[in-house]
Amino acid sequence: MVGDVKSRCITLGERVRDLLTKDATTRRAERENAAARSLVRIAPVEARRLLRGASRALLLGAPDSASEEALAGAARESLAQGMPVVVISEGVAGLGRALSRMGVGPVEVLDAYSHRYEPLARRDAHDAAELMEGAVSLCRDDAEGAGPYLEALAQVLALKRLPVSVRMMDGCPHSRMHEVIDRLESAGRVDAAEASDLRARLDVSPSCRAAIQGFFREAVAEGRLLAGAGVTSSSCSIVDTVRRGGVTVLDVASGGNVAICSLAFSEIEFCLRRGVALTVMVRARSLGRWERLGELLRGFPAARWVISCDDALEFFSGTEQLRRWAASADRLISFAQGHASSDAVSELLGEYEKIDVSVSEAREGSFWGLSGGVPGARSVTCSTRRERVVRPEELRSLGVGEFLVLERGESGVCVGSVA
Repeated sequence: MVGDVKSRCITLGERVRDLLTKDATTRRAERENAAARSLVRIAPVEARRLLRGASRALLLGAPDSASEEALAGAARESLAQGMPVVVISEGVAGLGRALSRMGVGPVEVLDAYSHRYEPLARRDAHDAAELMEGAVSLCRDDAEGAGPYLEALAQVLALKRLPVSVRMMDGCPHSRMHEVIDRLESAGRVDAAEASDLRARLDVSPSCRAAIQGFFREAVAEGRLLAGAGVTSSSCSIVDTVRRGGVTVLDVASGGNVAICSLAFSEIEFCLRRGVALTVMVRARSLGRWERLGELLRGFPAARWVISCDDALEFFSGTEQLRRWAASADRLISFAQGHASSDAVSELLGEYEKIDVSVSEAREGSFWGLSGGVPGARSVTCSTRRERVVRPEELRSLGVGEFLVLERGESGVCVGSVA
């Protein structure tokens, strides 16, 4: 009887020891998990400082006010470093006010109220043709050979002492340009050789001519912000502002403005290919045909960029495109995201080796350990598995103003909030 009691006392003592061992192992695993996860809470940050020091950044899901303040702060920093800024935005009123509050300038706002956007004004025929060809090629697959045709059109307008503009290009009598050249030759504006050269460059396939006409018709239909057909003195373009050194804010109204966006993208490409160092900011829910601009921005080391959008997979065409942009970014800032996007962004924030602690227990006096009996020996085992640093549900449940930051060159993910 005494031996039986002693046996039971030893079992209870061992059980206490096992519990303490399990608790110590669990605490150690929790410490190691926290260190491996490297999730650090930082002090509240003013929205205008969110992008400070980042040359290439993704800003996902930020509230409008935070996005506007962040972009304005980045624009001021860029100008201080001698880099002009181009902003392509869906809506510009709030952003304009944020730029004004921070004293950023000079700023050219090109929107439906100013009617001043004209990418072709003050360009010679060759440069105008390069800009137009770049834009047309983004929207039309059947515009091969458009460059010489567009340059010839620009030369004809110049010979007629008419300004080269998007609206004038739309108004050209494309099917009767040979008659126009005949009249110019009769008036002595061009000699026979020049007239012959113009006719040769205007002889393109019907599909190419239709593609060009369709593009300019679409641009004018979309172009509430375009300058009038004959207006050049007060018009403005991205190239103009970049050369002066300032900020151009182009209101594309909605991502559906494919032709207007294509003209803006072509202007940016025009600057980048001439070695101009500039900062490009895109602020939109979605933007069609924009991956061409994306390739340019990622391919030019001198280009700085910020992509600010609401839902990651609403803007980017898929997880693979999002990964490419994140791989090129110095900083990824994510506020709360939708269901699909939270999973994609969670993957970008990385994984760690999580230690799981498990306890197994045998029972004495039971029938093959199936039921009853007295608790016996316990064993504590540890196993590891891959776990997201930030789970998708944690991303979805971020509070208003809360965000996560992944910084290139820094270990771990930071949790912050807007001050």
